[in-house]
Amino acid sequence: MNLALGVLIIFILCFPGIVFRTTYLRSRYSKRTINTTTVEEIFSSLIPALIIHFLFILSFRIFTIDIEFQLLYNLLIGNNTAKDIDRLNLEIVPFFSYILLTSLIGYFSAWWFRRIVLRKKLYNKWPSLGIYNKWYYILRPEQLHNERISVWLDLLVKSKDGLIIYRGFLRDFWLDREGGIKELHLEDVRRRLLAKDSDAFTQNFNISTNEEEQLIEEVDKRYYYIPGELFILKYEDVKNINITYFEEI
Repeated sequence: MNLALGVLIIFILCFPGIVFRTTYLRSRYSKRTINTTTVEEIFSSLIPALIIHFLFILSFRIFTIDIEFQLLYNLLIGNNTAKDIDRLNLEIVPFFSYILLTSLIGYFSAWWFRRIVLRKKLYNKWPSLGIYNKWYYILRPEQLHNERISVWLDLLVKSKDGLIIYRGFLRDFWLDREGGIKELHLEDVRRRLLAKDSDAFTQNFNISTNEEEQLIEEVDKRYYYIPGELFILKYEDVKNINITYFEEI
């Protein structure tokens, strides 16, 4: 029982750090994996929690507010007596009020710090401050000159019918528990079955200026348009991916 109480207190003390971390990394494309255990989450939140508690304790010292460190220490190591339990009953409301206040400070400070990091692009100088998963920077490229960038994908997919190339504009993507791509959501999609390619398209061409438009038109005929608003492709079936960026003016 004493050990369980100590673990519970440690978790509660780390809660402001957990709030800070989850607020700072909050995003569908966050580099933070969603399958972390409670122990891993606590250790990852220790640094922000310690900083927040240090600042508050320093403030309490300035205003000469006493803190029952001995009581907290006894509860953590399980060396508590009936007197400590009685004292804890008296301090329970102030303790949770303190945790609530530090958690709110953790939330707003993380929100403020996140805005500064993104605005100043501090993650380029200090990668440890990065918020997004590595795929976000590839599939959601940074806009230049306030112009939107569209991402066109050519995907080589293995199916029971053979190798197929899917082409289309990327609308969205989902990440899995390990931070890899789970699904790709495409629009304006076309497909091409490689097995049906004729020899005319598998050999090398010496293209002259006059032949270029005719060749492009013939190549486009190999692709079949897929009707629909959204095409969802499982990334586990993708063998290769080619990315083209189009800057919309």
